[in-house]
Amino acid sequence: MISEARLVESNALRNLQKLSEARGLKFYINPPREIIPDFLGDFRPDAMALGPKGGIVIEVKFQRSPASEKHLAAIARRVSAQKGWEFRAIYLNPTLDEVPAIEKPTAEQLQATFGEIEKLTKAGHRVAAFVRAWAVLESLARLASSYDEARTAASLSPIQVIQTLAEEGYVENEAADRLRQMVKLRNAVIHGDLSVDVPLEQLKDLLEQLQAIGSEVITMTPGPRA
Repeated sequence: MISEARLVESNALRNLQKLSEARGLKFYINPPREIIPDFLGDFRPDAMALGPKGGIVIEVKFQRSPASEKHLAAIARRVSAQKGWEFRAIYLNPTLDEVPAIEKPTAEQLQATFGEIEKLTKAGHRVAAFVRAWAVLESLARLASSYDEARTAASLSPIQVIQTLAEEGYVENEAADRLRQMVKLRNAVIHGDLSVDVPLEQLKDLLEQLQAIGSEVITMTPGPRA
């Protein structure tokens, strides 16, 4: 009997297949070894969408972990070094009883991730940079409310992230409104709409806000603000 997790993964991949084929791409679920490019080495992706001048390497995950994030970041760098290729990690929502407690980020982790996002942006990988930036934004929201254990340990929706940062005084109303306008784009990218691109202007706006929020949150935490 197929597990609930496998069923969710299968449905997600079938949806990605429809979107990819609508764009004229050849989609493979659990692609055979002979079509996996040599630059991936021993890595076996969950799916690939191939076009005439490259393709998309796809990995489906149910939850994040430091080890998994490090591994996928290495794969993403390997793929992004190839002209016409990109890497996308698709995160599916686990069932509620499987959601792990989420560790608060350290200043060192945040700074390292800022550097990673900057490199992705300079390399022209706007989608990857955008997704990583939203992950950092959630980390900053969690760090900003580090005295609220219930909020810190759980994953936050994009709207909750923005609301938390606004409530704690790290985001002004105008900036919060711009972030809210990005949520639709963020959701489309995160949930596997491969037809979506990230405008450079929106990415730059997000990164500017990220740096400003990050500098203040790292300076002001731990502990509640006065």
